[in-house]
Amino acid sequence: MNSQNEIYEVPHIISANEAHMALLLLLDVSASMAGEPIKLLNDAMNRFKQEVCEDERTREVLDISAITFNHEVTVVQDWAPIEAMRYVELTASGGTAIAPAVELGLQKLAERESFFNRAGVTLYKPWIVFISDGHGGDVSNVASIVRKRVADGKLNFFSLGVGGFVVKTLHAFSGERVFELKDYDFRGFFNWLTKSMRAVSETSPDEKPQLPRLPDNVDKKDVSYLG
Repeated sequence: MNSQNEIYEVPHIISANEAHMALLLLLDVSASMAGEPIKLLNDAMNRFKQEVCEDERTREVLDISAITFNHEVTVVQDWAPIEAMRYVELTASGGTAIAPAVELGLQKLAERESFFNRAGVTLYKPWIVFISDGHGGDVSNVASIVRKRVADGKLNFFSLGVGGFVVKTLHAFSGERVFELKDYDFRGFFNWLTKSMRAVSETSPDEKPQLPRLPDNVDKKDVSYLG
């Protein structure tokens, strides 16, 4: 907790008079992502920044943060305007600490929402994009918090399953918003994310955006049989 004498340093905001979007990426960097998968994820994320910044409106209103998790949880990109996003060069090893990663993600999102409120900036419904194989132990407690926030209209939470992912784990967070990546080529998914961020930026915060069609190598996972 901050002391009363601590001076709060206001992070940089672009276009403070405009409504802003917050996008948090939760990225599995466990051993299952080693080799070509992590290389393709790095390439896709760096291209994502470049492509988002080509659109002036989205570039000015999108803020991003990224958290990686294996046996440890690390904030690799603290909140910043998308054009200030650092070059991504992730490595993969170790286990998969899903619950602590999502808990930290919710905490970071709450911090950013609080910051925008103090700054008098309107915020679109924030997005969390969770990319994992889902092999990470019990997630029931934090998943119930996520589901409640989604049900209350306070959060968009999307899960992208990779490899032989555990459908039940991703379903616990996202319900019907579980996507399956057929291979490890993340470019199409991040291109979809770029277009989705543009679609959001073209609406007002109280409007529902029309999201683009999923790429050919991403399917919406049928999880109805899980109940």
